[in-house]
Amino acid sequence: MSLSSLIAEYLDFRVPEYIARDSAVIEVPEPARNNVIYTITGVRRCGKTYAMYQLMDRLIAAGVPRTKLFHFSFDDERIMPFTDHTLADLLNTYYRMVPDALDGCYLLFDEIQEAPYWTNFIRRVAEQHNVTIVLTGSSSKLLSSDIPTNLRGRSLSREMWPLSFREYCLFHDISTTSVAGEYPANMRRPLQSACNSYLNTGGFPAVQRMGTLDRMRMLQGYADEIVTKDILERFGTTSLRVATRFSRNALRSTGLKFSVNAQVKAMRSIQVPVSGGKLYDLMDDFEDAHLLFKVGDFTLSIRDNPKTPYKVYSVDPGLSLAVAPANHLDLGQRLETAVFVELKRRYGDNRTNTIASYSAANCPEVDFIVGDEATREPYQLIQVAAQTGIDRTVVTDFGDRSLSDKFRSEIGNLSAAMGNTGLNHGTLISLDEEGEIAVPAGTIEVIPAWRWFLR
Repeated sequence: MSLSSLIAEYLDFRVPEYIARDSAVIEVPEPARNNVIYTITGVRRCGKTYAMYQLMDRLIAAGVPRTKLFHFSFDDERIMPFTDHTLADLLNTYYRMVPDALDGCYLLFDEIQEAPYWTNFIRRVAEQHNVTIVLTGSSSKLLSSDIPTNLRGRSLSREMWPLSFREYCLFHDISTTSVAGEYPANMRRPLQSACNSYLNTGGFPAVQRMGTLDRMRMLQGYADEIVTKDILERFGTTSLRVATRFSRNALRSTGLKFSVNAQVKAMRSIQVPVSGGKLYDLMDDFEDAHLLFKVGDFTLSIRDNPKTPYKVYSVDPGLSLAVAPANHLDLGQRLETAVFVELKRRYGDNRTNTIASYSAANCPEVDFIVGDEATREPYQLIQVAAQTGIDRTVVTDFGDRSLSDKFRSEIGNLSAAMGNTGLNHGTLISLDEEGEIAVPAGTIEVIPAWRWFLR
């Protein structure tokens, strides 16, 4: 197929129906030389292309001619194999077909990092043409913090994630509008039920209307596609067999401590040759593709040591559930995963923030602490537990034998961490428990997950 025929097809493409997402709103300037380059990154299938469609609809509604919106996906096999001149030839052909686009147009490119010399091309076009450029990609190499030097200082980036709980409710026609800041009983029950479903289904948009079996198969396909296209084809780190097995084991361990050395021993025991160095590199590749994330201890996270013990979290609780054996992934793991991803949504765009776990001699573990990476100043302490069995509203002594082990562990650790960090407030996110507990270090708020997600 010729470039002109391919471009004509894209220009004639009608945006499919979709549910608008607030997290997908992108504000861009009118075309001009030296405009900032906008990048959107995130895991495959999380909705980046639909963020483009949402932008296109807004621009068309504002009066921009459809022909001046040049959306193109470099995942399209019909433009492959790429040559050194593919990008320049594509744009020049577009300008020949739409001459008035030279006066100003919007270039909306999906997965452009697949093409060679894309950074040089984008920089030249941004400097010399009247354009507004928006790029999407599944690799975090499009993030400002990792973007090649010749685009640094010229781009603004944002991460997209699978549906938040609020967006999940929107997709399923469940109201999340509070009444004077509170939720009446007739709203609480549907929201609680929706939260339980969210922890099973996850937030990938395309699987929301599927039955359980089809959803599981689709999400398993997503996991395989990410490993194949975003990791092996791009980085060539190791073999497909090793990468697939390692990714499945890591996804099943979401919310748990994960030992690469244990994985090396397990693979070698079944005659799969692999080195620790390869698996550490592979874990970095998983994070780059937004499949999995490592969370270290707050007291250690500033150190650049890949062998420091860490917990792992999947990008989506539904994805982890889909690749886990039956009854392997418990509800607490999925809840903790959903809380982690929500923390990434809220704080991940600010590179000075760190999301870590917390431990000390008097506190075996608190699931999350949010703080400043450079100054080591903590902002929030969050514990996650499906159930704690709250039976006290005031605790003065955690050595009290009448306290349940679960309560003493979850609330006691959080209280100890508050005392250590100087924070007088902590949060415990549960499935359906609610209340306040006074502890020696301050106050612990116990809040249902659905309510915390909607804050």
